[in-house]
Amino acid sequence: MKTYDLIGIGIGPFNLSLAALAEPTGLDTLFLDKRDAFAWHPGMLVSNGQLQVSPLKDCVTLAAPTSRYSFLNYLAEHRRLYSFINKGGACTSRKEFADYYGWVARQLSNLRFAQEVLDVVECNDGYTVVTAEQSYHARAVAIGVGISPRVPECARPWLGDAIYHVADFLHREALRPGEQVLVVGGGQSGAETVEQLLGTPALGGFTWVTSRSNLFAMDDNAFVNEAFCPAYNQRFQNLPMAQRSHAVQQERLTSDGISADLCNRLYEQLYERRVGQEPRPPIDILQAAVLDGLEPDGRRWRARLRSLSSGSQRTLVVDRVILATGFQPCPQPYVDALLAKARRDSGLPLIDANYCVQFATPMPGPVYLQNRSLVQHGLQSVNLSMVAYRNSRILNDLLGYEYFQAEPDTPMFSHLDALPEAPARHLEPRHALSLVQY
Repeated sequence: MKTYDLIGIGIGPFNLSLAALAEPTGLDTLFLDKRDAFAWHPGMLVSNGQLQVSPLKDCVTLAAPTSRYSFLNYLAEHRRLYSFINKGGACTSRKEFADYYGWVARQLSNLRFAQEVLDVVECNDGYTVVTAEQSYHARAVAIGVGISPRVPECARPWLGDAIYHVADFLHREALRPGEQVLVVGGGQSGAETVEQLLGTPALGGFTWVTSRSNLFAMDDNAFVNEAFCPAYNQRFQNLPMAQRSHAVQQERLTSDGISADLCNRLYEQLYERRVGQEPRPPIDILQAAVLDGLEPDGRRWRARLRSLSSGSQRTLVVDRVILATGFQPCPQPYVDALLAKARRDSGLPLIDANYCVQFATPMPGPVYLQNRSLVQHGLQSVNLSMVAYRNSRILNDLLGYEYFQAEPDTPMFSHLDALPEAPARHLEPRHALSLVQY
């Protein structure tokens, strides 16, 4: 059986970047995915969906700026580079970035789709990666099996055409005139869904509920974005685990808020609905509340909402429930089995600065972990902003030398421990305090 230097399990944006960056290194790599082709949240590519990071934070640019798999080269290949700049090329739509990802995937020869990984088995000189069709052998594996929709427990038995996660928004029947809709979730996807609803003719009204105390905008000023730089990542790695967990909570809105321009557009649209005497369907926005129960009521649904502040409850009758409740790591037994062998720090698997799992006993080769180390590595571990840097660390570690430059930038923030101490103050004799008592 052929031995690969690295097998990547899962082909989402993170492992797609790893595959693209690995191509010129000389490593023999293979990436496997159970889907028939590359796709990035196809059910969420709504017309108003904007990427919340710079398109320069693509698969390769921040690690290999001259790579042919860059977003700028994608624009050039599609004859849109000047047009992109002319429109104000600081951001792009998720639809365009999904097309960019697909363009990268179509060019890579080390991707294999329709290959569902069933198990990863240790052997003497590496790992056997078992799929339904065949087995592969590698001296290292990179696990990037991605995320799946997080669904409230009360909604799980009823998922279908009327109750669904926002990941399936474009895969469901269009809203019918007069429908009453409940949107659950106050993040970016919830806000984008609400904007879509506001543009729907003859909508019967909707309720938007968020567990947060407000509809918070993403914090993305220039200094805040220093949190998505290599220097910050290295400082974060030196914090005790408890401090890392606190930092993740403190900085969550750098990654998990609503784009400010979308917040303002929604407020403007809601304000305009109040102008004039024309009757409008009711719209309610509820803060600090959660969906606590769901049951059928004929062809409609009874949704029980609970206030997080007072504990009071109300029941709404609606036609459709759209769950913008986020995502969670895909459960995989073979991943859990590997992580069960890891060393622990504060109860969490120990994953080093190169995203390599640190095992309690010797293993036959490295196991790299993508998108499963939120506390260990901070928000950058689950964010697109640092994907190229993260994968450059993985590849440098696997190669055993610095193929990719590890320190591309000097941060704006300085570190207190790196500042020189001021020289000791020396008093002249005439200013010295006399200790003689009179």
